[in-house]
Order: sequence, then C-alpha cells, then structure tokens
Amino acid sequence: MGEADEDEVLLNHVDKYGSRDWSSIRPKGLLQRTGKSCRLHWVNKFRPNLKNGCKFSPDEERVVIEMQAQFGNKWAKNASYLPGRTDNDVKNFWSSRQKRIARILHSSPPPSSKSKSKRNQNKVPCFHNVPPLEIIKEFVLYGFLIKV
Repeated sequence: MGEADEDEVLLNHVDKYGSRDWSSIRPKGLLQRTGKSCRLHWVNKFRPNLKNGCKFSPDEERVVIEMQAQFGNKWAKNASYLPGRTDNDVKNFWSSRQKRIARILHSSPPPSSKSKSKRNQNKVPCFHNVPPLEIIKEFVLYGFLIKV
C-alpha cells in the first residue's frame, strides 16, 4: 500500500471514528502502522488548522524565541503556544534560526594577510562597519537581519 493509499485509509478512519481511536486501526487490518504512528502521521500532516509548510510569521517567531527562553528545548510545550504548529515545526524553525545566526556571526571575513608591512602592523583596526552592540544583541535575540 502506497503512502497516498495509507493517507486515504487514515482520513476515512478519522472521519468515521474521530481522531482519538488510534489503537483500533491495526487490529481492524486497515494499516500496518501502530496506533501511535497513525496518530503522529495525522497530527503532523492532516490535523485541522495545521500550518504545514507555511513560513513562521514575525509574531510566531517572537513566541518561539520567548518560549524557548522560558522552557528550553521542550518543543511540544513550545508548540502548544502556537496554534497550527507541531513540535517538529517549532524544532525545525529553531534549528534553522540557530544555524542562520551562527552563519551570519561567523561570516565576517578574516583580516587580510596581503600586506604585513611594519607600517600596517601598528595601525588600530577600523570597526566602522561593525554594528553597535545593541544591534548585535537584538539580532542574536530576535534574528533580525543586519545590513551594514
């Protein structure tokens, strides 16, 4: 049975029995999945009001940041504050955000090694292109892109 066929059986089962009777799917011979697997598949793919594949809004991003600061990596708890988002959505958003921040913070080019004359060795480095600390803190906290 292909995934599309499984999805159809699962949706028909939910229409007929509701979204709480997961343990009866396997004994009825409808699917080879366990009840837990069926429930997770339905929750992550078919649950009503699911925002599957939609980009997080700025408000949702703010909530994720605040909840992650409060609860840490408790993705199900964090997702409970975001209607239509699964724990996996929140975890993936957070991981992507952390990677993006790390990439941006580590992307500053290393000092040029082209000219190592004595004249240049005593120069004070120029930081006019570095954003103020407040902006960097705001970026780290809220993930805004900084253009300098």
